[in-house]
Amino acid sequence: MSIIKKTLSHRRFQQFAIVAALLGIVGAVVAWKLGLDAATLKSLWRDTEIYLRENPWALFLAIVFLPALPFPVSALLVAAGIVWRDNLLAACALALLALALNMTWTYWLAAYPGRRFVEKLISATSMRFPDLPHRDHVRLILILRLTPGIPLFVHNYVLGFLRTPFLYYLPLSLLLAGPIACGILITGGALFEGRVGLAFAGASLLIVGILVTKMLRTRLALKRAAEKEDEPDPAAEI
Repeated sequence: MSIIKKTLSHRRFQQFAIVAALLGIVGAVVAWKLGLDAATLKSLWRDTEIYLRENPWALFLAIVFLPALPFPVSALLVAAGIVWRDNLLAACALALLALALNMTWTYWLAAYPGRRFVEKLISATSMRFPDLPHRDHVRLILILRLTPGIPLFVHNYVLGFLRTPFLYYLPLSLLLAGPIACGILITGGALFEGRVGLAFAGASLLIVGILVTKMLRTRLALKRAAEKEDEPDPAAEI
């Protein structure tokens, strides 16, 4: 069984590497066609950084709204660490506030307008959305937030659509995402300024967040396996 899991994991890594390589090739071809070189990109980033430092609200709003689309949150967090590097603790607080606002508005968008629209589409059928027990809602939050590779906006929309209790949704989401988000932000800002000690602290926070996430994911899987073993076998009862 472990050999199968290792093989599947290896295949997933290969698939990810192939996709990343293809995206890199496509990006390089597009940059070449547009006439972009390293100097042009550096100048573009310098102008963008100056604008964002003079208008910090623009980056804050970008973190609030862009992760609702297939946009990499990690890139925004690294940018926040660089642009707001003068005070990285305040930068973490601002980034977490922006992420909380993003998780909030995407949740309510999916929970009511989005769900009502889907319910109208299926109103002529016998399909109905089941109401999950409280215990299953909390577990669903943990499963989605702890599963690697699922984009943030997918988490938000699915959990909102299923109307997981907001009282658990937001605190649990921030608790699970916060350490990793702050680790990325601090590491990016510290590396940009060449502050090795602070970069090491940010990387340590990031590693701790990843390890805690992995530990929680393992415990959740073991708990689910134990519950399946405790379930009565219908065939045995017959």
